Amino acid sequence: MPIIQFNMLEGRTTEMKRELAAKVTDTVVAVLGVKRETVRILIHEMGMQDFSVGGVTAQDRLASNGGAVNGAGHPIDYNATVQATAGAKA
Repeated sequence: MPIIQFNMLEGRTTEMKRELAAKVTDTVVAVLGVKRETVRILIHEMGMQDFSVGGVTAQDRLASNGGAVNGAGHPIDYNATVQATAGAKA
């Protein structure tokens, strides 16, 4: 029974998580040759204050970079913000 875990910042829609689960399940079935009903997917969501890169929380990194946030206060594109910040410090 394959168990796949994702750790990611909160803010993704239910539809995005459904699509992720479906596509990962399809891949696991194709590659490992297991039955769909045996594939388990766990999605762990973290707040921006609970995730850090290089010792800086996502919340602080976003604030210092002036990143755009959605209505819930979550980054619209956190990966782009991390890449832009890392590039600026390189």
